[in-house]
Formats: sequence, structure tokens, C-alpha cells
Amino acid sequence: MKVKNKSYLIFSILIMITGNIQAQVKDDKDVKANINLAREWIKNQLEYDGVPGASIAVVYDQEVVWSEGFGFSSLKGKVKATADTKYSICSVSKLFTSIGVMQLRDKNKLSIDAPINSILPWYKMPQHKNQEEPVTLRNILSHVSGLPREAVTPYWVDTKFPSHKTLQQGTGKQKPLYKPYERFQYSNLGLSLAGEAIAQASGTDFHTYIKNNILTPLKMTNTTSELPIEEYGKSFAAGYKLRNAQGHRDEVGPYEVKALAPAAGFASSANDLAKFASWQFRLQEKGGEDILKATTLREMQRVQWTAPDMDGATWGFGFALWQDNNKTFVGHGGYCPGYRTSFVTRVQDKLAIIAMVNVNDVSPSKLTKGLHALLSEPIKQAAKTQADEASDNNNSVPDGSSIKKLSNDTSQEIVDLSIYEGVFGLEGWPWSIAIAATSDGLKGIDLFDDKPNQRPLKLKHEEGHVFRVISKNGEELHSAYFELDKQGKAIRFWEHGQYAERLN
Repeated sequence: MKVKNKSYLIFSILIMITGNIQAQVKDDKDVKANINLAREWIKNQLEYDGVPGASIAVVYDQEVVWSEGFGFSSLKGKVKATADTKYSICSVSKLFTSIGVMQLRDKNKLSIDAPINSILPWYKMPQHKNQEEPVTLRNILSHVSGLPREAVTPYWVDTKFPSHKTLQQGTGKQKPLYKPYERFQYSNLGLSLAGEAIAQASGTDFHTYIKNNILTPLKMTNTTSELPIEEYGKSFAAGYKLRNAQGHRDEVGPYEVKALAPAAGFASSANDLAKFASWQFRLQEKGGEDILKATTLREMQRVQWTAPDMDGATWGFGFALWQDNNKTFVGHGGYCPGYRTSFVTRVQDKLAIIAMVNVNDVSPSKLTKGLHALLSEPIKQAAKTQADEASDNNNSVPDGSSIKKLSNDTSQEIVDLSIYEGVFGLEGWPWSIAIAATSDGLKGIDLFDDKPNQRPLKLKHEEGHVFRVISKNGEELHSAYFELDKQGKAIRFWEHGQYAERLN
């Protein structure tokens, strides 16, 4: 190929390279459309459940595709929740503690197979009758040590968590529930002992070790290993109790988790947990060592324990594993007074979804499941398209023929589908539908459906403001249409002779 204009060639190549670098999944039309639907769905779900505040993040590999806060982190101060608002992440704390244990194991400073009383001399709990195996960090990290679920005091009742001295002395007053490996028994006591083992093996306190060896290297500046009560109601969300008969929620109030911090004391934000997820995807793909050895992270996210019939809890080291619709997920949930968190990753897809709420009677796993249903396929398709385009660009030299030209074909009417986007329904009735423009028409979801992508409404443009309803298998069904105002904005959606008013 003879190039007449070298500067044009160089310019074209630079444009292509820059485009490849800047291309992001979140800019894809279908991803943006489904984010718009997801946003309306979350807002409706939170309002219906009376949740004061929530924060979410959706991660693809090294990109935060979407993060946002909803409602208020404090009703009293009308402090708006953001993606950087801190929440208690409760049992998600166990992931960081487990990583700390495995770090020290890889440095030969801590054995996960040594009896726990050989690591913690003050540990005085007697053995279970006929016990064949000792209590070790290996079985503690998979919740099959047989230890009691909780430490010695009723802290979930009064939020008065025990000191280290109380926890240590309490081991002499408690008895194991089961023999190690006899059955699964989730144990906050066990992970608290793992935190004590980190301090013993590292020669420093637990909080300093976690900050220096995990949080700071990952630049998780909004994450702490103890609840930041001095920020309560501000950058750290206030936690709320159940709604009373008048629909009001009282605050739980600030509290410290003290000796239970390794099991349930961390605070973090959606954006910081997004960094945590991206690190896992990065390490899994590149291998080597970064915070952990890649092989160690894979070991932690492999099944170390499952029920005999594989119909119960399935656990790695620190990480929970479960299946939904024949897909395996890895992560952890968190539940404690005033807060709940759901941290979910799909390692094979490099996809993570995080949801945090400042109540504990509404499960954020409903949000992470809904977000996965709405966004996983558009994100996968967008990532594949961008990878294919990057490959095509890298294997070709621009000669001007690849530049897209405007078509002169006017036989196909061009319609601005954005005029139909919005939420349609009836005030005071539990039915409303969010509609967004995708690459191949309009898509709608029922905002009151716990599974928002289970029965999506797909609309294909016919003529004017009339659309054809398309079934899941592509079959063309009945027609529906929009009614517009004088400004050209859709104000009603008509289907089956009934209409829904625009609500926003």
C-alpha cells in the first residue's frame, strides 16, 4: 500500500491506539441502558423496604463499571450516601483476616496445621470427647473446627463486645460443640482466634498488621479494621433497627467490636471493596505474588469443605463458595447490628458486585443477585466486543477505507428511542416499569420484581410510536405504544388497552 499522506497515517494510528486505551465497558450502550434500569430498580426496592441508605459497586476486571450511593447514610443529618460512604462490613472482615493468616503461612511464620493452643498459649478450651484432630487454623478458616459459634459474652444482644482479655479468659469457660471436621459450624470465635494468631506470629497488633500488609498496599484508604465511630453519621453510615408500626427506624448507635474485629469489625466502602475485587482478578490472571501468591489465593477460593451430600455449606479458606443457576460464585456476606453487606465475585467472568445497606432486616444479596441478572451479560458482551475490535485494529493498517461513512439509505426511519426512557406506572399501586433504550430497541423491567431480569419487556420499533412486544425466544407478539405530550416526551405507555403514567 502506497501512503500519500504519512501524517494522516500516523494520526489515524494514534486515534486507534488512544481509542483502545480509553475504551471502557461502562461506555457501551447496552451496559448503560441496563445500568439505568438497575438504578431505578434499586431505588424502588430500597424505598419499598424502607432502607435509609445503600451503596453499590459493579466491577469488571480492573474497571469500576458503576458505583453509586442511594438515600442517606444518616437520616438525622440528611447526609447522602455515596459510593465512598463507609459501612460496617461485618463478616466480610473474615476475608482480610484469612488473607493475613495465609500471608504469614507463606512466610513460614505461622502454621495452619499446628494445634491452636501451641500458637496461643492462653487458649484453654478442652478437647471434644473422642477428638481425632486438633483445632487448627486450617479447620478454623473453613468453619469446621467444632468451636462454639460465639465468644463468651452476649455481644449481639447488647453490642458490648468483649476485650481481648475477656475473649482469652473465656476460652477456659467454653466447650467445643463438635469434633473438628465432624460438621460445618460457622464460628466468629474461630476467626477472632485467627486474628489473635496473626498478632502472635507477626509480633505486632492485629490492626497494624492488616493495615501495613493488606489495606495500604491495595490503597484501600476508606477501609479500617475497627469501626470508625468518630465518623459515625458522617462518612461512616449510621446503622438502623427494624421499622416500628409508624414506619420509623431508630438508630443502633455507635459501638466498637474490639476482640471480635477479625471476625466482624471492619468498615469499608463500595469503591474500596471494588479495589479488593480487582486485585483478586489481577492476581488470578497475572500470577506471581502481590499481597499473596496467586496459588495461595486460588487455594483459598477452592472448596476445602462441603457437606457430605454436597447440599450444605461449601467453604474455602475464609471465602464462601456457592452456586446459582449452575454458576459458581465466591465471596462473603456480612450481618451485624445496623448493617449488611454482600460481596460477590464471579472469578471466571472477572465480575464483582458489592451491595451495602445500613439496616439488617433487608438482605443486600437481593441487590447483588438483581444486579448480576441485569448487568452480567451486557458487560460480558461489551468486553468481548472491545477485545475483538482491539484485535482487529492491532492486525490491520488504516488506509482510509475503514472510516465509517453516513448511509444515504433513508428507507429505514431513524427514531430517537431516548424519548421513551423513564419509569411508568400508577401512583400508589405496586406496579411500575422502567424503560431504557438498548442497541436493538427498548427494554423494560418490573421495579417490584425481586428478580428484575426474569421477565424483561422487549420492544421492537414498528412505526411512529408503536412497538412490537418480543418474547424471550424472539417471537413477535402484540403491539404496544407510547403517548407523547406537545414537547415530544412520552407521558403514557399503553398495552392491552390499559396505560401507565410517566412517574419520572
